Amino acid sequence: MAMKAVSQPAPAEPEKLKPLLHLKIERMDTAQLRVLNRVLMQIEAEDLADRLGKSFDQDQDQGKLRRIPELVRQFRAEHRYS
Repeated sequence: MAMKAVSQPAPAEPEKLKPLLHLKIERMDTAQLRVLNRVLMQIEAEDLADRLGKSFDQDQDQGKLRRIPELVRQFRAEHRYS
């Protein structure tokens, strides 16, 4: 079952967009749902990467990353491997 393109633009307001998206999802077949799931996972991954990058930049600006080599040496000294 192929989905036809909608010629009208989707509403921008979340309270109107959510029900419309729910209806579209309900009409999707298994293959389309799999594609949608991959797209949503990609969006989530990009959002997480962006947040992680911003947090990394903040830590670097605050000087938190300068101690990493020292902490690694300390850990290795305390946890000698046989």
